[in-house]
Amino acid sequence: MLTIDRSSVGCDPIELYGRLRLAPRVDEWSEGKSTEAKIHRIHPYPAKFPAFLVAAAFDYAKAEGLDVSKVADVFCGCGTVGYEAAVRNFDFWGCDINPVATMIARVKGLRLDPDCFGRHVDTVIDRFPEMSITPAISEDAVRRLAPWYSENQFNDLARLANAIKLEGATDDFQMALECAFSAIVKPTSFWKSRSTKPARDPERTPPLVLHAFQRQCKLMSEAWSQVKTRCEGNSKVIQGNITVVNGPPQPVDMIVTSPPYVTSYEYADLHQLSALWLGFADDHRIMRAGIIGTGHRRTNLGRSLRDMNRVASRVVFSLFEKNKALAEAVATYFLDMQIVAKRCHDFMRPGGIAVFVIGNTKLHGVAIDNANHLVESLLNVEFQKIRVVKRSIMNKANTPFRSADGKLSGSPNAMHVYGDEYILMAHR
Repeated sequence: MLTIDRSSVGCDPIELYGRLRLAPRVDEWSEGKSTEAKIHRIHPYPAKFPAFLVAAAFDYAKAEGLDVSKVADVFCGCGTVGYEAAVRNFDFWGCDINPVATMIARVKGLRLDPDCFGRHVDTVIDRFPEMSITPAISEDAVRRLAPWYSENQFNDLARLANAIKLEGATDDFQMALECAFSAIVKPTSFWKSRSTKPARDPERTPPLVLHAFQRQCKLMSEAWSQVKTRCEGNSKVIQGNITVVNGPPQPVDMIVTSPPYVTSYEYADLHQLSALWLGFADDHRIMRAGIIGTGHRRTNLGRSLRDMNRVASRVVFSLFEKNKALAEAVATYFLDMQIVAKRCHDFMRPGGIAVFVIGNTKLHGVAIDNANHLVESLLNVEFQKIRVVKRSIMNKANTPFRSADGKLSGSPNAMHVYGDEYILMAHR
């Protein structure tokens, strides 16, 4: 385990990166043999945070003598940290700018009675045949959704959505039914299987809507049958941008999170079907605003140069010679992450520990040192020491390759960019 402390502030970024690159691999952060709880599979999610890493983070805190009762995740995604905190009876606070993500995270934190949930499902299915095929969403949303479906599939999804709305269940059950619906809108479409960007496959034969919904609800019922029925900790998940959102009401003992990697996944695009069907947006593109890591947000380099730390400046200038627009997007990401580092420091109590899981990549042959940049950002906002280990990414479901133009690729002949992840343990 490599330790970097406050004496590293202002050091040459190449020297710091050299030290970071040599961080040892440690078995405690390797994938365990225990089976992940089924609740973590209730909704597809790109780059899902593995539960075993959360458990390892809590084990690290215990070994360091930290008494944990309040945990936060500032990029809570689909709620892995929230669930793992809940089963340990920790209080949890999480935020994410993506409304689809916060819905999944909230549902994952529910402790619903499987039989009661099943009765709501049966009522929805019984009502389905008589429902209108006109969805209760805007004409703009309908226009954007229609190309992704056959006419029959679209009509059946509209019937199902209307049947769920008519159920009028309590908030928790209603949200769970909507989550089940959200989980099937992509599998029942022409969306190309396993694609990490919007891509249509007109030759694809998707499953029937009602069959997919029944299977999904069965999975969710089985998941709730496995979880603890009572948790003593309080959980709160809010939709908001970490750079501006109001933080936890009280300082937290620990932050466990996995920040987005710059330009890797366009979450607004990947979750567009759910967002449009559930009425979160009439045009999914408006959801890109504020997302950290998107390639659609760019900063003026002339005005932002003075605000970037040394690692960011080195990377951005190297990339500027290859692709100005991409350099501006990367600069925006780095500036956002510098704010994230400050906010995490503000959210924590003295003596607390923040654990970040982050990886590096390459764009146009330029090394994008996400981990190195985050280390410098954390030191600059007064974290006292940072411990670093590497873990190899094995059998990654989401593609770890990029083609020559920087796009994600499934071809092993392309550039391998996610071979390692870094675990950063920052002590306040």
